[in-house]
Amino acid sequence: MAQTALQGIVQERLKFREKLAYGLGDMACNVVWGGVGAFATYYYTNSAGMAAAAIGTMFMISRVFDGVSDLIMGLIIDRTRSRFGKARPWLLWMAIPFAVAAVLLFSVPQNWGAGAKLIYAYITYNLLGTVVYTAINLSYGTMTALITDDSKDRTLLNVFRMLGSVIMGIIVNIAVMPMVNGFGGGPGAWRTTFIILGTVGAGLFFLCFAGTKERVGASAKKEDVVPIKAALGALFRNKYWYLIVINGIIGSTAAGTMGVNIYFAKYWLNDETLVGVLSMTTMLPLLIGLFFMAPLVVKVGKRNLMLIGCLVLITGIIVQILGVTSLSMVLAGGILRGLGMVPMAAVGFVITADVIDYGEWKTGIRTEGLVYSASSLGTKVGTGLGAGALGWSLAFGNFDAALDVQDTPAKTAILFVFVYLPLILYCLSSVILLFYKLDKQLPQILIDLKERHLKAGALD
Repeated sequence: MAQTALQGIVQERLKFREKLAYGLGDMACNVVWGGVGAFATYYYTNSAGMAAAAIGTMFMISRVFDGVSDLIMGLIIDRTRSRFGKARPWLLWMAIPFAVAAVLLFSVPQNWGAGAKLIYAYITYNLLGTVVYTAINLSYGTMTALITDDSKDRTLLNVFRMLGSVIMGIIVNIAVMPMVNGFGGGPGAWRTTFIILGTVGAGLFFLCFAGTKERVGASAKKEDVVPIKAALGALFRNKYWYLIVINGIIGSTAAGTMGVNIYFAKYWLNDETLVGVLSMTTMLPLLIGLFFMAPLVVKVGKRNLMLIGCLVLITGIIVQILGVTSLSMVLAGGILRGLGMVPMAAVGFVITADVIDYGEWKTGIRTEGLVYSASSLGTKVGTGLGAGALGWSLAFGNFDAALDVQDTPAKTAILFVFVYLPLILYCLSSVILLFYKLDKQLPQILIDLKERHLKAGALD
């Protein structure tokens, strides 16, 4: 059986059931957080009766808190020592709080005034995103670098992760509005829907925890904890960390605009239930494409695949711009956008694991949690910018949730977020990726690291 060695520990290639169990973790994340990303703005404006501009600002301000909590949580993960590992136990500890926080977010009191509702939204949105989701999702992401050091297995773990994410994304985007309407369509229906989704998410996290195991660095002791100053110093000397953070902000800003889909379906396609079709058009090609990524990563390289993905995404957006009044053109462009997202989904988190290896090779200090937290900071900031851009654009276009037909400025604002903003962002991402050259260095870096670890093990 193929084996690898890291930190003096012999590791077997991962079995299918562990990869599958790991994939369940992103299903758990997406059943709640995917629903929040797709429907929170719509819930706040059209059900809770809150102002779009205030919601957009809340999303952006919350990302500042979220970024700080990411760094704190990264340091906590690197200092966690338990019989379950240092990242994996947080899945067990945070699963139920994750479900409860999701229900609270979709329970804005209807009889409160505008100011009180906004305060409630700030508290519950940050409870879910800044505290609980940060703890559980950052720990889950860090596990990629802790389960195995084998590049192929890391890629496959990420493929399973994204398969789980996309499958659940499809389910959530298709099911949420019918569930809400089936439960009566009012504020209570949203709460009931997320009680169900939160319960499913908690159960999936328990299964992910039970089916996985940390191996890399498993022998680390409390006295091996890296001082904060040294850990931060190593992070800031890692040039590729800067690139993945910047690219993460750009890509996540584009992804953070997904909440526009329901507005586009309702006010451009005149049928809010088409949000499921829009999501399926993008996610189904993404789901199918993930099955072909593992061999392509080896042949083409991670960076090159992501560049190809950007070009396909840009092409899809242009198709939608040219045929924005045609449902068939919008769906055709959505298919191309889905295909373009495949490389990003397949290797994005693997690249972060590679950057961890590079940082250790460069500085002699390995801090998985901190690198993942700093990278997650970029993702969170980008998601907040995307969600904020939607709220601000709606406000700029004088969007009025009480109107079934929006005026031209509001429709233009929706269109800007749906196609033009992502077009700009993916063009920027293509430029950033040109500076990422770690793929060529990584094989020698891994060889050097294993030699260091074997020597260190012999000295011990």
